[in-house]
Amino acid sequence: MHHTRPTCTHCGCNNPLMERLGKELLATRHFGTVTGIPVESGPQLAQGLLIHGGIIRPMIDGSTEMVEAIGLHGGRVVATGKREKVEEAMQRLRISYLPVQLKPTETLLPGLIEPHVHIVASAMMAGFTDMGALVGQSLRPDYNAQWLTELIQSKAAEIRTDPRRNDWVLGREVDPAMMPFTVNPPGQLNHLQLIDSDFLDQCVSDIPVLLMSASLHTAYLNTPALKLTYENTPTLQALFTTFDAYKESNHGQLQEIPAMRPALEAIPKHQVDDIKAELEPNLTRLFDTAVERGVTMLYDAGLTTTQLDILKAYLKLHKPGVRIGGALAVETAKDVRESLGRYEAPLEYDDLYIGHLKVISDGSNQGLTGYQSTPYCCEPPDNRGNFNYPKVGDSQPATLPSEFAELVQTAVSQNWSMMIHANGDTAVEFTTQAYTAALKRLTPEELLNRRDRIEHCSLVNSTQLGTMARWGITPSFLIGHVGYWGFAFNEAILGKERAQSLTLCKSALDHGLRISLHCDYAVTPLGPLREMEQAITRIMEADPSLNALNEDECLTPEQALRAITHDAAWHCRAEHWFGSLKAGHHADFVILEQDPLSLGKQLPGRGHGNGGEQPPLREAVYQRMRAIKVLSTWKGGVKVYAAKS
Repeated sequence: MHHTRPTCTHCGCNNPLMERLGKELLATRHFGTVTGIPVESGPQLAQGLLIHGGIIRPMIDGSTEMVEAIGLHGGRVVATGKREKVEEAMQRLRISYLPVQLKPTETLLPGLIEPHVHIVASAMMAGFTDMGALVGQSLRPDYNAQWLTELIQSKAAEIRTDPRRNDWVLGREVDPAMMPFTVNPPGQLNHLQLIDSDFLDQCVSDIPVLLMSASLHTAYLNTPALKLTYENTPTLQALFTTFDAYKESNHGQLQEIPAMRPALEAIPKHQVDDIKAELEPNLTRLFDTAVERGVTMLYDAGLTTTQLDILKAYLKLHKPGVRIGGALAVETAKDVRESLGRYEAPLEYDDLYIGHLKVISDGSNQGLTGYQSTPYCCEPPDNRGNFNYPKVGDSQPATLPSEFAELVQTAVSQNWSMMIHANGDTAVEFTTQAYTAALKRLTPEELLNRRDRIEHCSLVNSTQLGTMARWGITPSFLIGHVGYWGFAFNEAILGKERAQSLTLCKSALDHGLRISLHCDYAVTPLGPLREMEQAITRIMEADPSLNALNEDECLTPEQALRAITHDAAWHCRAEHWFGSLKAGHHADFVILEQDPLSLGKQLPGRGHGNGGEQPPLREAVYQRMRAIKVLSTWKGGVKVYAAKS
């Protein structure tokens, strides 16, 4: 069995289709002309409201305390507190309002925030068939090689009904790390599911198959797809004198954009045209899904120039129900010096504001590319992942690379805060070292105005958390690492000892850090309530026994709620506008059918031999918090989503 070294990062910043399609997508004909997608003329007017009853948690200054009422006018919060005081404030300002009474368990919260997503990259790939491990927000119970094989074969059967089109089977979200694995005795490496041309040829051998990994950093091809790629690409023919030599060089695993580009250019033009036509409605569906799950703000963690232009073109025609901010993706210090001026934080919210620069330092632990101090516990042997500086894909520096340190220093010198993707323990160490070298030159006042983040921050220790606390560096955790991949990390990829250092939410809070929780969409689904649940329970959802991964790191419901509202807004430089319902803030809020903070108390006792006492919080919350019904979502005092009764 051969094993090629994976280089996918499991981060949505990378999109191999963007280079091919970006400029074409910006043509006017690709926006505003899609049947069934209305061009909106503008937002509705927000009327005065006084909402009372039920459970209202405005999260002012991060407090989860309840208030009796909240007054809204002109898209802003007027007052919160006792009902009579809110009424007095509204009357004093001569505001006419409609009283709205919540039912006893209905709960009003600030709009939920996703502080790390990839909007355009995810919408671009939505037209491919979903071949991932998740259905809704839960694991597919039967996600394995046989399930994938049958889905590929069913898509091939559809294509055979119209052979004149010469379609390829196109799939996305493929994730070998989510499939069953083999754990071997000590001293032997474990096996994850291998997907390559041999595997795909056994699925389908007469129709081209191209599957994108969940990260968009690896494409898996069968032999027919590889052959068309080779025949369509003169540069490959010059580099490899025969097709067999080309196939032997990659075994159907094309990694990173240079290797994937020829395969994407070989996809039939009519299928590419379909992808272009679907981008606009796919963006709309993404935003609609967000508001259905109570999200009022998306923060894009790595906008390229082309992605930024695409979003701007979309926003000229549509008014989505979510706010949008984001980070500009950069690769080198030269990019920062030559393309960007000194950063000035926006004083007022404007759709598509920019708050950070985004840099990817390493890969992902589930993709076996997070940069580690010791090798992974599974094949291929002696694999510690990779650091993306100075050369992407094959660098394993022993000390902090000067190129990386220069990039961080240049950004800091121009007042740009950074979001640095770091998963492996050595990548986190290098990132904290680079931050420290740059930030120690600033005054205490300058440090207070920054929002430097480490994205995912997957494997971290107490010393690194202490360094982060000293310099104001905050972690945003992809909590799905625990919920979705935790069992694979614990049993096969990292091993039980190292897995204890995964996503240390509680330890970060104990060090005085503000944390946020994120989904890295489309790596995991949109769903802040599910992220809360996974942070509270830390249940490994693929574990047959549903054990928790390092339960000492479980958050309280209150801590988890702050991480998806108040502190998430702070992470996104949006705390003056969103994240709490403080007087003067935008009236962005969600009404839930149940209060996530009292979910366990609302369940009856289950009788565990303890006199019928309430069940443990983990059991009370697991799979239930993510299922809380969102009754309505509001942006600027206007209802942008209402659940069907």
